[in-house]
Amino acid sequence: MSQSRTQADDVTPTGEIDDRVRALEAERDQLAAALEDARVALRLREELFAVVVHELRNPLGTIVMGSTALLQGDAPEDPKLQRIRSVAERIQRQAERMTQQISNLSDFIELQAGRLVLELGNHTPASLLATASELIGPIARERGVGFASHAAELPAISCDAERVVQMLASLAAAAIKATARGGKIEVGVNDDGVFYVRDHAEAANPRAETSLSYTMARGLVAAHRGRSWVAHEPATGNNIYFSLTPRN
Repeated sequence: MSQSRTQADDVTPTGEIDDRVRALEAERDQLAAALEDARVALRLREELFAVVVHELRNPLGTIVMGSTALLQGDAPEDPKLQRIRSVAERIQRQAERMTQQISNLSDFIELQAGRLVLELGNHTPASLLATASELIGPIARERGVGFASHAAELPAISCDAERVVQMLASLAAAAIKATARGGKIEVGVNDDGVFYVRDHAEAANPRAETSLSYTMARGLVAAHRGRSWVAHEPATGNNIYFSLTPRN
């Protein structure tokens, strides 16, 4: 008798089971609706970014062409014309930098959507750094920030050279922007094939991990099947590291 009552007590009423099923179904429907809302919001954001990129490219192209026309020919001797040329050079550098940032944004959209295609080739780390340094140097000089580049002699690696150079220049530009006049930044690759960008700041800069340049860099490194990380070290300051060697 006692055993029968115990077994009966363990049986869940049918009505209670139905209530639980309905609650789970309602929760499932809510999650499905939230997921669809997120998809719509992501699609709208991508469409907005695409419009912004398209609308900015044309006027920037006109600015670059106009400044290039002003710089044609030999440097003038007239001081007034020299000042005009100097302003035109600055306009051209800033317009080219904005054009590169727009390109970064376009790549970011493609990366987020999983559509970014890498054009792989064999390139030495030293050649990648040399090309990036040509872009970084003028930005550092303009802001009064010291710049150094160090590359270990390493074998060629498989990567998308244009995007790696773009990534190094973007990370370095962000480091320059965060560095006070008279400070210094450095880019390089060590003997282990690890690239780095450092700003030699005494205090950690948490903005690096949330910046668009680092988010983009992290995505590009992942697309190469590599890895990236951020560290603040007393001897070298803020460091962004990444390796393009695929992980096993």
